[in-house]
Amino acid sequence: MALSSRQAAPIITLHGGPSLPSSYLYPLEKVVPYRSIVYYDQLGCGKSDEPNDVSLYSIDDSVNDLKQLIRHLGIRRFHLYGHSYGGILAFEYMKNVARENEKNGVECLSAILSSAPSDIPQLEKEFVRLTDKLIPAVGALSGEELTELFRINHQCRLDSMPEDLAFAYANAGTVWSGTKAIADYVARPPPEDAARMPSALITRGEFDFVSEDSVLGWKRAFNHMFLRFKTLEGCSHHGLYENGPLYGETIDSYITEYD
Repeated sequence: MALSSRQAAPIITLHGGPSLPSSYLYPLEKVVPYRSIVYYDQLGCGKSDEPNDVSLYSIDDSVNDLKQLIRHLGIRRFHLYGHSYGGILAFEYMKNVARENEKNGVECLSAILSSAPSDIPQLEKEFVRLTDKLIPAVGALSGEELTELFRINHQCRLDSMPEDLAFAYANAGTVWSGTKAIADYVARPPPEDAARMPSALITRGEFDFVSEDSVLGWKRAFNHMFLRFKTLEGCSHHGLYENGPLYGETIDSYITEYD
């Protein structure tokens, strides 16, 4: 299917991390069929370069890289999907375009923010709260045991980590990575004279370490009320792996409304 198709517009995916390779999102192809999906590795991970100069990394730089990618591929109409940190990047891209009121024939039709925190300091506090809650329930644990317990409760609720997901975490970039790279981030709305941002679906897993309060914070950040919120029952942070059919149907049914 051509990326410029007037029907079933493609999805541009934005991976999490920062610096978690995009390969863990490849299973989207199995649960969102009949639609082109664009994957790319942001600077600092996967098949992209990983310069050691940390000054080359920022959310603003990542937004500019995304704009250049869209121009390079000649994509005119698309849906934007961001998982975890990728949802932050999706929001900042849409805010940038709305602020600049760009009219260049490129249109983001809708957005999916999946398990995306609106407030990183709040996320860090929630991580500590959930971790502390686990410790009394099981007693003393080694660091490795606690990490695995957190994983199976709030990150990916499968008996073992799926191979693609484990590979991504094991091969994440190291120069600009994890929440420490964006420790002060809190989503802010665009200026009042900005254009209207695209409509968005905001999802999280029932047991996600990205809390309900964190995703509801997006209400204050978008400059409209055309947001939908959905909690995926039985899932945590990686619903794509935990319940692929539900995850895919949730995404596909929403973006189809905006094709």
